Amino acid sequence: MRVSESRFHTIFQQTPTGKAIVDLDGRFIEVNPKLCEITGYSADELVTMTFQQITEEADLPGDLQHVAELLGGARKTYSLEKRYRRRDGVTIWIDLSVALIRDDRGLPMHFVSVVQDITSRKHSERVLRDYRQELERRVLERTGELTSSRVALQTITDNLPVLIAHVDADLRYRFNNQVYHDVFGVDPAALRGKTVRETIGAATFERCLPYFRRVLAGERVTHEDIVYEGAPARIWNATYIPEFQRGEAVGFYIMSQDITETKRRENQMRSEVMRDALTGLPNRRALAEQLALCVDAARAEDVPFALFFMDLDGFKNVNDQHGHDAGDALLRQVAARLKKTTRAGDLVCRLAGDEFVLLARGIASSSACSRIAQDICRAIGRPFDVGSGEARLGTSVGIAMCAGGIDTSAETMLAEADRAMYEAKRKGRNGFRFASMPTDAAPANDRFIEAAGNAAMRH
Repeated sequence: MRVSESRFHTIFQQTPTGKAIVDLDGRFIEVNPKLCEITGYSADELVTMTFQQITEEADLPGDLQHVAELLGGARKTYSLEKRYRRRDGVTIWIDLSVALIRDDRGLPMHFVSVVQDITSRKHSERVLRDYRQELERRVLERTGELTSSRVALQTITDNLPVLIAHVDADLRYRFNNQVYHDVFGVDPAALRGKTVRETIGAATFERCLPYFRRVLAGERVTHEDIVYEGAPARIWNATYIPEFQRGEAVGFYIMSQDITETKRRENQMRSEVMRDALTGLPNRRALAEQLALCVDAARAEDVPFALFFMDLDGFKNVNDQHGHDAGDALLRQVAARLKKTTRAGDLVCRLAGDEFVLLARGIASSSACSRIAQDICRAIGRPFDVGSGEARLGTSVGIAMCAGGIDTSAETMLAEADRAMYEAKRKGRNGFRFASMPTDAAPANDRFIEAAGNAAMRH
């Protein structure tokens, strides 16, 4: 317990994100240095305050609604973006994640909050939004001012890094800038009178058609993530602005920007957020996302899946005998073996510490689950190289199966697999147990624990 408490204290105090333990009334019980840095208050000041006091008033109702849902059991965690008022009076944006901790009887004890300062990101988003709006405003102003001078209009729009076009109510081009030549390889003058469908391709046109109908109904529309057939490697967004004559939309203007690099950076950031830094495996957030998709598919499309919750047996001894660096190296080896043992389409995640989860789609039989669990136990049961010698581990595996058409939830599946894992530990470790033991799986399960599990743990 002392080691566990020491680790918790180290992680809590030294983590690069703000962390706080908050009582049920919102008062800070314990805060780490990073939260003090974010808010500008000292730890002694914060523990005399509530989160309500430093939350921007306009953002407080939504936050309190989420808190009420946590206390009422409607959700287990929540995340949101809101604003804090720092001690120096400056308003900052934060990304807040909150979990409710309950005691053994299920009664609420306190909240655990994780805070990240996202002010810079919010500023960048606002600057980019303002830039796009300013660009659209300028183009519209120039278009209106220079309608009588097509040569001048062509010169201006040809030098903007944006696809610009004017389309009539029949979806035929009346104007295109030079960027159309760069993207589609067609002289802009040759496009006048041609349909949009002929230029962007039938498939892309069908995806864009609902947006065209909306703009011709008088609505300003933004369309994200467009891939034009003439430039399949690039991603674009487009703004469609209606052209009115005597109060009726008679056409619209198109301004389409290349956002490929922006999307690449967004995907890279998303990948980093979804990945465990130590092992390179998907993390808890990635598991939650994919598990929710599997539950939806099982409910709506009768697609079965199985969840394997794994906890290493004997890992603490390795840390104690060889040090935490050896323990980290061992976790990376475990991750590599799990990836090698499972199918290419399966999702292997590291939750935290020495806990791993396997999400296997399309698994419908307990016998298949048993084979997978046996393969995992055998793989983890082989000796590991820890530099100064060898280490032997086992793994206790809990299995929760979801057949097609079953109404369940991601949280329920994970909890059932977790409980089954602890049952496997109680039964002797380095074995597996089903959450609801199928009759055809029980004998194989027991034989494996006796023949492979306990034997491996004796070495």
